[in-house]
Amino acid sequence: MKFASLLVLTLAIAQFQGNVALSAQDQVFSAPQPEQLKQEVLFLLTDRGLGQTPLVDAIQPSWEFAEDPNAHDLFDALMQTLYIADDDVRKLVDQCRDLTYSPNLLSVDIPESASDSPLVTNNVRYFLARHLAILTAYDEASELFQRVNLEYVVDPAGCLFYQAVCDHRLLAKESGLEALTKLLEQTEEVPVRYQKLGELMKKDLEGVEEKTIGEVARQMRDVERRLNLGRADEDTIEVEEKIIATLDELIKKMEEQQQQQQGGGGGGAQQLSGDAKPAEESYVGGVKGPGETDKKKLGNKDNWGNVPPKAREAAKNMLDRQFPAHYRRAVEAYLKKVAERPAPNR
Repeated sequence: MKFASLLVLTLAIAQFQGNVALSAQDQVFSAPQPEQLKQEVLFLLTDRGLGQTPLVDAIQPSWEFAEDPNAHDLFDALMQTLYIADDDVRKLVDQCRDLTYSPNLLSVDIPESASDSPLVTNNVRYFLARHLAILTAYDEASELFQRVNLEYVVDPAGCLFYQAVCDHRLLAKESGLEALTKLLEQTEEVPVRYQKLGELMKKDLEGVEEKTIGEVARQMRDVERRLNLGRADEDTIEVEEKIIATLDELIKKMEEQQQQQQGGGGGGAQQLSGDAKPAEESYVGGVKGPGETDKKKLGNKDNWGNVPPKAREAAKNMLDRQFPAHYRRAVEAYLKKVAERPAPNR
């Protein structure tokens, strides 16, 4: 009897994995059929020795739908079943109930009990990654999305959408466009909201150019997000350094353009204080050097935003002349934000 049960379970899993392989080969992602998914869950419970227990009756309401369920409905049914049947999954879900970011949440990992089934493993990973994305912890969510095998995810459209959101906010252009291509062109029954927002994100990512004031404004918003999460760490400092280097380069180009327009003349109120040019001495964040940054000063509250008055006014005038007002406001808001944050732990 036990051998027969195991044989049935093996055949069911083989059929499910065969469908997965076919889906991967055709590069078309779709939600499983409701009855197929329910049978897979029942076989999983049987394999864990729970097939003849009251638990089977307890999960039944989760699989009763008023109308044809969509992928989101099926994903909820799966997670509700795992919440009832798996103590470790229940602990993870309970930890994710609070919609307030906490560094302790980053220590949450996929329960070991989920390792016995790719269906469980990948959907629980998606659940946690989605939660981190909602909390704007895009770095951690993106890393977790990279570990999700989309072929086993019950709601592939949702998974690809939230993955694309993370890549979009992190300016990960290549991986973001890849996720959006799968969402918009290779996934069945994509909700309208995902489709419309996906199209907007795709267009936005395609227009991203490196070392532009637009990229700087995005990076500044990213630093603000990190600081709001209490993350004054090495990754945040790295983004800050990129901002400083790009601003130095942009200001240098503007200075050179002005000098050319003035016939190569030097001096004047358009230059920064003293004889130093922006490429030689950076005044952004109080960091000095030829295109270099001083990591030790990045975490010093007194240095951030402590720009000499003449240099600050000159830079402000350049931004006023060369760029729209919202870019200048972004720079000012960014410098104010980083000036208020505490020094990172070393």
